[in-house]
Amino acid sequence: MIVDLHIHTNLGSICSQLGPDELLNRARELEIDAICVTDHHSHRGADKMIEYAKGSGYPVFRGVEIYTNLGDMLVFGLKRETKYHLTTFDELVEMTEEDGAVIIPSHPCRGWDPKHAHNHSFPREVLGHIVAIETHNGANKAKSNELAQAVAGELGLRGTGGSDAHAVWQVGKCVTVFEKNISNQEELIAELREGNYKAMYLDDLK
Repeated sequence: MIVDLHIHTNLGSICSQLGPDELLNRARELEIDAICVTDHHSHRGADKMIEYAKGSGYPVFRGVEIYTNLGDMLVFGLKRETKYHLTTFDELVEMTEEDGAVIIPSHPCRGWDPKHAHNHSFPREVLGHIVAIETHNGANKAKSNELAQAVAGELGLRGTGGSDAHAVWQVGKCVTVFEKNISNQEELIAELREGNYKAMYLDDLK
């Protein structure tokens, strides 16, 4: 099952131009089996997108991207909202453990923007609290993805893929290929824990 695990929409991220109609149409056009909306610090966009897609038969999953002192984190299964500007990683771990959620560092070797410490290395403090790292990010340069893949290999971590789309032309650049079909949020979280998936560039699947 092919899933784009990292998408921002204009329903929940002010930095995104991507609307619901064009997102669904593009995902279908690319023959992606499902998408996950991961707007910044809020599930509002994901919840709206799930409601919007009802009746279409197209699976939309719910996630969120949270800015922490150790970089941006994709979180799946969180049952609450977080403060916008900064959640410490320790606070995030506490919340995810209480909610049964999972954490995946997003674009961990990109080199962070001025709000972060500029760093192309992986924060080892997250180890033991994450299920994978994002090794294939569609908004990254190839070098950053290669570095993330090397880190995953060194540390024995699974890799995930997502487009990090903020516009329609970015959708599906990178994806996660799951061995099993996933029909709901609980199954998504279970499969992320199990690790039966691989990160890919969509073009490499053609």
